[in-house]
Amino acid sequence: MAIPKSVAALAVITALLASGCTQPDPNAAPTYTCTPADGGTPAPCYKAEYDQQVKEDALYAEAEAVYRKYLAEHVRIYRAGGATTASPVMIETLTGEALEQALETSRRIAANHTKAVGGEFKIGYLRRVPGETIGDSVVTWESCEDATSVTFKDDNPARHGGFSLERAYFSPTEDGLKISSFTHSLSEVDSCE
Repeated sequence: MAIPKSVAALAVITALLASGCTQPDPNAAPTYTCTPADGGTPAPCYKAEYDQQVKEDALYAEAEAVYRKYLAEHVRIYRAGGATTASPVMIETLTGEALEQALETSRRIAANHTKAVGGEFKIGYLRRVPGETIGDSVVTWESCEDATSVTFKDDNPARHGGFSLERAYFSPTEDGLKISSFTHSLSEVDSCE
């Protein structure tokens, strides 16, 4: 017994609608506005693109909060003269390679008797780096830190800080996003512009 074409067509349409596999009407104009992840000019987009941007923006917002919390702890440790064990904030904001790197830096600060005094550590900029990942990271921020007003004292003559570039890579954990890796600029930077 043959199934009438109209019944077969109705079954296919129903299945597509039920599965969510609908395409935007090619003749319809996009009704949303999306901004590229790395900035730029907002442009019209469809709902699916907009929904993706909202999810991405939420990830970047979570990562920024984690980064700022980590950075405040890093500054605290520098001002305290280092640390030999990971602080609760380090454990809360870092994982894997990044935790190892930060702990090594904190121990080196302590071993060298280095202290940051006076001045202010400022974030010159914090920029999204879409599409760049390491391992299982899902979000990357690039920052430029200005420590030119800070004095560093240790067993050597006191010296002023400078500018530093850093990329922080964030990976999902069962406790939320954490910094899983860092890359630091190996070249001198004249400013954070």
